[in-house]
Amino acid sequence: MMQAAASSLTRRRLLEAGAALAAASALPSRARAQAARFRRWEITDPAMPPRVLASYKAGITKMLNLPPTDPRNWYRNAMVHLFDCPHGNWWFLVWHRAYLGWLEATLRDLSGDGDFALPYWDWTKTPSVPPAMFDGVLDPNNSGFIPTFDAFKAQFEPVVTAIYAAFSQDQLGVLNQRGIATAADFMGVLPQVFFDQPSARGLTATNPDLDPDTKVAVSLPTIRRSLRTTLFAGGGGPNDPAGFASAKASNHSDGSTKGILESQPHDNVHGAMGGGGGAFMVQFFSPVDPIFFLHHGNLDRLWDVWTRRQAALGRPTLPQGSDLDAWSNEEFRFFTNAQSQPVTQTKASAYALPSVFDYDYSPGSGEDLVPAAGPAVAGSPQVFSGDVASAQIGMARAAGGTVRVPASALQAASDAGPRVAEITLNLTHSDLGRRFRVLVAPNPGVAPVAVGAITIFGHPPHGPTTFTVPLPDNLAVPGATGELSLDIRVVPIGNSTRPTLEAGAAPAAPLVSAIKVRTD
Repeated sequence: MMQAAASSLTRRRLLEAGAALAAASALPSRARAQAARFRRWEITDPAMPPRVLASYKAGITKMLNLPPTDPRNWYRNAMVHLFDCPHGNWWFLVWHRAYLGWLEATLRDLSGDGDFALPYWDWTKTPSVPPAMFDGVLDPNNSGFIPTFDAFKAQFEPVVTAIYAAFSQDQLGVLNQRGIATAADFMGVLPQVFFDQPSARGLTATNPDLDPDTKVAVSLPTIRRSLRTTLFAGGGGPNDPAGFASAKASNHSDGSTKGILESQPHDNVHGAMGGGGGAFMVQFFSPVDPIFFLHHGNLDRLWDVWTRRQAALGRPTLPQGSDLDAWSNEEFRFFTNAQSQPVTQTKASAYALPSVFDYDYSPGSGEDLVPAAGPAVAGSPQVFSGDVASAQIGMARAAGGTVRVPASALQAASDAGPRVAEITLNLTHSDLGRRFRVLVAPNPGVAPVAVGAITIFGHPPHGPTTFTVPLPDNLAVPGATGELSLDIRVVPIGNSTRPTLEAGAAPAAPLVSAIKVRTD
């Protein structure tokens, strides 16, 4: 079923699916749920059948015990994320939907549970690691995982050499774009992304809570502002918005503009779970930690909520015109199915809808933003560029500057898009894993408030990268006139350096190269 459903989603089918979604968006969740075979439960939901976690553990155990030569091996599956995952571009959500779906099918097969579907973690409702995720192989510090990089290298180095020898020219082209063109390149990266036990996960059973900055990033106001984003993806230019799914790019290994969803809950949960840079979740081997899939399940759920909201408001749910062709035809070349065979559904268009894997979600945070069907609502986008007064993060004077914005442009909105700050940092590879707090005051000299955070997560983190941070709705007094000089600052969280950096002085922190405020 999956093979047929995915391969038949041509451009015309995508447009037809969008129309069908618009008609179905007014149906209650229960009615929609009856159409899907598999239900992805929120992990703390009392209604979740106990077999879900039992099957997840059984499937992971089987994958851990498969030989490294088997593509279904747990670490082989994590390697796909290093080889191919998109960040900072409009394929971020759709690639991860495919990644979760094919893993889910493999776990269903290996666990023997024909009804298995991955659970998800609603970190907005529960901003701490669910207790169940410290049980057995759901914790990467468990003895079922490889304890050290040396042990991992001994098992996998010959396999990596063989994998590279078998790659197609198209696959090698992708890897070349990502700076891992050879097996030696790949093995050279692995010591930086493999974390020895007991440091495989940054949060512990005795310290499971997300930090205060991450709690802001996953808070209901942040999620609601993300869902109010009106475009699927921005144009990718310096004056274009990011969009809900991050901005368009030339290919899925490129991109440098992240939307609210990727900048805030995605990146910062990775950073928090990474324990300040010393655990799997802050790096590209993050799928070694089973909580990765619960984290991305919630992001995929929010994409589904956003899609249904867009349809109900009469707005496009995917790119339009020639952009739809460019987005749809991007090839994902590294997925394998439950039978260890390369999948035939290689185009992004195959994964545009959850129906490709026949699943739905139990309701979670943000679901209330899906309205009854109504007429299209258009915003009036405005962009205001600011002056960077101090560029170097971590100096005595906080990095950032001011943006002059009419008070009327900051009034609270209903169905219009969110008001956001767009902060561009000049990054190098040494910045990966660093974290920063974003502070905003309505005028210089007024006490600032934390509005979000920036975790440097993505492949490859280099050059100018723009992060989108939602602004509070109450920055301007209702009915106020004139201008506000928004004071936007970026400050380090902790020492903002990675413990895995080579010995010696830590590299300089990145520079703030631009700040903007955007209203829709």
